[in-house]
Amino acid sequence: MKLVWKGIYKNRKQLPVGDLPAHAVKFKEPNSMLTLNIIAGIFAIPVLVLIGLAVIIKFILMGHEVEVGFFNLWGIILALLMIIPHEMLHAIVFPRGEEVGLWFLPGFLGAFVVSTVPLSKGRFIFLSLLPNIIFGLIPLCVWIFLPHNLAITNIVWSFAFISLFFGVGDYLNVWNATFQMPKGSMQQLSGMNSYWYMPE
Repeated sequence: MKLVWKGIYKNRKQLPVGDLPAHAVKFKEPNSMLTLNIIAGIFAIPVLVLIGLAVIIKFILMGHEVEVGFFNLWGIILALLMIIPHEMLHAIVFPRGEEVGLWFLPGFLGAFVVSTVPLSKGRFIFLSLLPNIIFGLIPLCVWIFLPHNLAITNIVWSFAFISLFFGVGDYLNVWNATFQMPKGSMQQLSGMNSYWYMPE
């Protein structure tokens, strides 16, 4: 994987166009960054459910000693500092030697990576989930077992909470791949959109 800094994203004309086969099928997905972020916001609901389950498990394990709901500034700052590393974790899943472009979205306080190399369904889903597992799910699981009176507990809680919400666009990709891509199909980006096709 060769990561290339592309600068600030302004419009879809900046995005590379993939060499798609004639039978490629466009994903049913939003056609603009604004619409994508609005639709992806729906995935905040399962994130809240997951966090709620973590809180319940912590209550069961530690009972009345649990304190939840206090956000720590250091945890929030740390989560914000992971915006670029989050995208780098996406990028490393692309095949070795392939160019991956990295854009920054200042208006949305975010970034994204793009490559037009084809990926298997499983690899695309793993690519979408990897940074959310590393920066969100694993810290949330660690938080469950941390004593409430440690300074690091609220830092880990805040970091995991914010990091999981940063992944809402990734969860939309996972949803689309799971329910739109047939078994054995390939995913490929072209411009703003994803496509799937059966290899010949």
